[in-house]
This record gives sequence, C-alpha cells and structure tokens, in this order.
Amino acid sequence: MTNFKLLIKEFNDEIIAAHNKHYECSTTGLIIPSNSPNGNPIYHLYSNGEITYQKGGWVYLQRSEFCFHQKVYNCDKLWLKFVKSTDYFDGLTYVILTEKECNEFRKRMIEFVEMMNK
Repeated sequence: MTNFKLLIKEFNDEIIAAHNKHYECSTTGLIIPSNSPNGNPIYHLYSNGEITYQKGGWVYLQRSEFCFHQKVYNCDKLWLKFVKSTDYFDGLTYVILTEKECNEFRKRMIEFVEMMNK
C-alpha cells in the first residue's frame, strides 16, 4: 500500500472512531431522542465532504436536512467509506459528528485532495 493510501485509510479510521464515540446511546451520544427538537442539532459529514445538519431530539431523521458546507470537488477520489449509507446517492456514506469535528475533518479532506492533485 502506498503511503498516500495508508494515510487515507488512517484518516478514514479516525473519522469512524470519532463517529463511534458519539453515536446513539453512547455516554457522549449526540442523538438524544428525549431532547426537544432544537436542543441538539445533528451534523452529518458525508464521504464527499458535504456537511449537513438537522433537528435532533425526537424528530431526528423526520425533518429536512440543511446544507452547511457543499461537497469538496474531487473528494470522491479519496475513496472514503464511512459508517452510515444514504438512500439517495449510491456509494455516498456519512458519519454523525459535532459541528467542530465536521469542520476539522472537512478541512483535512480538502488538504488530501490538494495533495492528490499535485
């Protein structure tokens, strides 16, 4: 495995580990069904670099999802594969993270794409 591919795999694993730390029913869980809808917005980071958010609480996945940051051009060439699958785009996956984590990981995605394009 080339160094770049290894870096991407480690990065992908780091993102999944962050998701697993927060996911449903964990002690630091972001999905809290007993919360009111505006109490905990849920952020998704997609494998194409897009970040979205929606209301959390008991309405999570029952309401509109809003774009926070558009996809990253050529991010699909990194072949990132996250935990959750989408129903509407074949091969697109996502993780549930904090807003800050989404932004940090997206920034690093952009850096990897720039590295790849050099």
